[in-house]
Amino acid sequence: MPHMSDLAGGLDIRLETASDGHVCRIDSTRPVHAAAVFKGRTLEQTASRLPLLYSVCARAQSAAAAAALEQASGLTPSPGARLGREAAILTETIREHLWRILLDWPLLLDEPPARATMATVLGLTNRILKQLDPVEDLFQPGSGRQTGIPPLARQLATELGACLDRHVFGMPALAWLERMTDVAVLIDWSRAGETGAARLLRSVLDAGEAALGRADVAELPEIADAALIARLSSESASEFIARPTWEGQPRETSPFTRALDTRLVRALVDAHGRGLLARLAAQLHEVASALSALLGAPVPDQAPPSLGPRAGVGAGVGLGRARAARGLLVHYVRLEQGRVDEYRILAPTEWNFHPLGVVAQGLAALPPGSEPERRRRAELLITAIDPCVAFKLSLA
Repeated sequence: MPHMSDLAGGLDIRLETASDGHVCRIDSTRPVHAAAVFKGRTLEQTASRLPLLYSVCARAQSAAAAAALEQASGLTPSPGARLGREAAILTETIREHLWRILLDWPLLLDEPPARATMATVLGLTNRILKQLDPVEDLFQPGSGRQTGIPPLARQLATELGACLDRHVFGMPALAWLERMTDVAVLIDWSRAGETGAARLLRSVLDAGEAALGRADVAELPEIADAALIARLSSESASEFIARPTWEGQPRETSPFTRALDTRLVRALVDAHGRGLLARLAAQLHEVASALSALLGAPVPDQAPPSLGPRAGVGAGVGLGRARAARGLLVHYVRLEQGRVDEYRILAPTEWNFHPLGVVAQGLAALPPGSEPERRRRAELLITAIDPCVAFKLSLA
């Protein structure tokens, strides 16, 4: 799997046949407590070093960190900084999804990765991010940045859109977003389209795999800051961060759960359940939605994300949230005399790849088959839910 962080760790996923299907075991070597290295650091040191430690989704990490540090210290970012942060996360989200769509999805069709297109995407997204944060002060706590999204960033986003129109959607991405409102339209697009994305959805439909990996794990609900802080500051915080549950149940936070309110994904769930086709479509929908938001166009069905200020929760304590590419990212900080005393990060991978979570349940529900069939189906499902780290899949 590409572009993994230097200290990201990995997932060991074992799928064993059983009398009534499969048993799935997931073990993680992710260093979920690495944020403890910020203890004793100032706000500025923490904000500057954090993206070096967490290179995957660095902007979402930086935004969540800035929001947590701002809440804990009573600082307020300017409206321009808030806009710039949201645009940076949208840009990063597009890029993260395209790693999968352009490089991993073709492999599932036994085709070569679209490396040249991904190189173009990387070039454009890097330039957009540089325009949004030219002097690297955007994610400093209390940033006073006056400009939100510079004109050149919008121009580069238009170029990025043209690349996606041609290589992902096979039509203008914003038109795809408007048209994809039901299952029949998506099926027609997959049948007529010649992009790798259209061909993968077509292959899933042709193989009768639209409902593959159905798992009825509920989405992570909206949780009040105080309730999350209580969990993240408790004696059992380490266990919660490593294997989080809410109200005693594993939960899901992903592009799929974010798209559950859209007409397209709702229709796919009604037709095929919370399975493979709905998840792949949700990822494409999020790419088109993020591009639409980046260009300043309205996104059908979807409220814009907000990284705005949240209510205070007590002096020296802060909680920051960001809509990272793979789900909700939460940072918790407690300050003592202006320095970090506790720092904890709750990442979407721990929710989605919980040993009893949506991936484990979806894999356990896979139909029997030959080893190559089982491996292909398992890789399809894992890639659709998308860990932010490398995974090793073993079959027995």
